[in-house]
Amino acid sequence: MTDILPISFFIGVFLILVDKLSTKFGISNVRKGPQTLHKKSISRFGGVGIFASLLVVSFFSDIAEYSFIQTLLFCSLPVFILGIIDDLQVAIRPTIRLLIVFPSAFLMYFFLGTEAYSLEIPLVDKLFSFEWFSILFICFALAGMVNAFNMIDGVNGLVLLFSLSACVSVLIFPQVYSVPSNTLFFVALFFSILGIFILNFPFGRIFLGDGGAYFLGMAVSVGLIKFYQDNELSPWFVLLMLIYPLTDVIASIIRRFVAKLSFLEPDDKHLHHLFYRRVSKIGIKSENMKHALVTLLIFVLYFPFLLGANFFAKETAALQILSLIFIFFYLGLYIISIPKDFTSEDQS
Repeated sequence: MTDILPISFFIGVFLILVDKLSTKFGISNVRKGPQTLHKKSISRFGGVGIFASLLVVSFFSDIAEYSFIQTLLFCSLPVFILGIIDDLQVAIRPTIRLLIVFPSAFLMYFFLGTEAYSLEIPLVDKLFSFEWFSILFICFALAGMVNAFNMIDGVNGLVLLFSLSACVSVLIFPQVYSVPSNTLFFVALFFSILGIFILNFPFGRIFLGDGGAYFLGMAVSVGLIKFYQDNELSPWFVLLMLIYPLTDVIASIIRRFVAKLSFLEPDDKHLHHLFYRRVSKIGIKSENMKHALVTLLIFVLYFPFLLGANFFAKETAALQILSLIFIFFYLGLYIISIPKDFTSEDQS
């Protein structure tokens, strides 16, 4: 499985060279928007390295357990292609982007049996007895998480390190039995991400892009749901594992509702943006160092909770308490980090 790492890495290097060559012909890959913190042309196709490395290894291997990865890649195609189109700077309305995510979510349900059985909340759990509710719930949940991963993607290494951390935290807890396909998936995903992470963090030679963020949002979420299903864990295990992007997207929705702004348009008021502003004020001149520090600060915030999710994987009450504690820390850090010009619509 370690052969995935060099494939991912060298695809990333190739994409970096292609971007440098295209820049010489006047084809620049600079994105304009309130959420972006980068100012120069850099390839946004890091997700291609992740997706392609998994595709090559899984389809040219005779290991039966790779069938799960093959099916997941097939089901992810609609959302991955959507992201790549956006990375090519083809304008797609936010509502259309959101709707295109649903086919991938439904394919995951149909081909992989990715579904939620309960939330261990009595009144809500009764609804899961209706198949239509179960399907709608998982489609909305996966669509939301895909967009959540895209929202937190804006600082070098942020989404990549979160995804790597999720893989590692699952693999280092032997007290939870994992079927071979689960283990192989998380190991394979780890090495495919690592190849791009080496190029992305901290120097930002290549970006994950929307295609990569969308794919990782879908892949990590589905992998965790299947892990929860196969091991009969608490559904709150999945929630706590994804608590950082989930909290960020919910906070963003609330913030935009209060400000009477569109839920689907990007802004520069996520937690990593606020951290970036604070870091920028302490005298660090290197952009790469600013990005690295923000990524590591947020890693310190969420990683203990990933470990807690695995340690208390079957204990709903403990997982619920940890979820509340994370939300408390997140909101506390958010409030502390709010700058005086927070309501301003100017770019940071």
